[in-house]
Amino acid sequence: MPFATKSGRRIHFEVEGQGPPLLLFHGLLQLGSHWTLKGYVPALKDTYTVVTFDSLGHGQSDTPHEPGAYGLRRRVEDVLSVLDTLSIPQAHAWGYSMGGWTVCGLAAFAPERLASYVVGGWDPVNGLRTAYAALSKLLPSEPEMDWFQVLLTAARRAPELAEAIEAGDLEALRWCLKACEDTTGLDDALVRSARPGLLYCGTQDPYHDPMKAVAEQAGADFASIEHADHGGAWAKAAKVLPRVLPFLASVNR
Repeated sequence: MPFATKSGRRIHFEVEGQGPPLLLFHGLLQLGSHWTLKGYVPALKDTYTVVTFDSLGHGQSDTPHEPGAYGLRRRVEDVLSVLDTLSIPQAHAWGYSMGGWTVCGLAAFAPERLASYVVGGWDPVNGLRTAYAALSKLLPSEPEMDWFQVLLTAARRAPELAEAIEAGDLEALRWCLKACEDTTGLDDALVRSARPGLLYCGTQDPYHDPMKAVAEQAGADFASIEHADHGGAWAKAAKVLPRVLPFLASVNR
């Protein structure tokens, strides 16, 4: 069972396939193995060396109960630890939701290790504030909304997420969400990285229009996933892969 370790933090990862290295970053409450479950890795591994891993606080990776452990810079250090363990100097990076946040972090703190980026379902400008504002219009108003419980309730509708939540460390996962709440203004990082990029989002996701604006600002490609909300643009690999695969092929010519 492979692990990368840096500063006492163990990150579990898996490698499949052959070709240019491609990192896949999962969203909050998901696992690295879910990229295989949903059909992404089978579609990628014949062309790319696909690296999936459990983000800190998830799955078989460490689950520290320290708020500062989950900040974006620390997460980037975890990614670099995996890359260094595998002797990969530079890789393509694809992340969805919280994973997209992590990809933006690579652009901000280690752009030299980034060959290209794919960000799905994450607003680099306002992050979770965009989602919370949209949800606030749909949910009964409460003085102190517990967004973590709202997320758990919605996520448990998917069997694989319910299983991951049941086996997971809820305190660590809550700190993961809190770290995501505190990070905004990452659009400049994508612009400054000057790396080729693709952003994509479901048309029914509140992140859609802000992400499209960021793509224009960064000179990146943008893809709308029709008739998909936030969860749908992750689960519907058959709609997503035809938009992402041509981009990856174009940057590997």
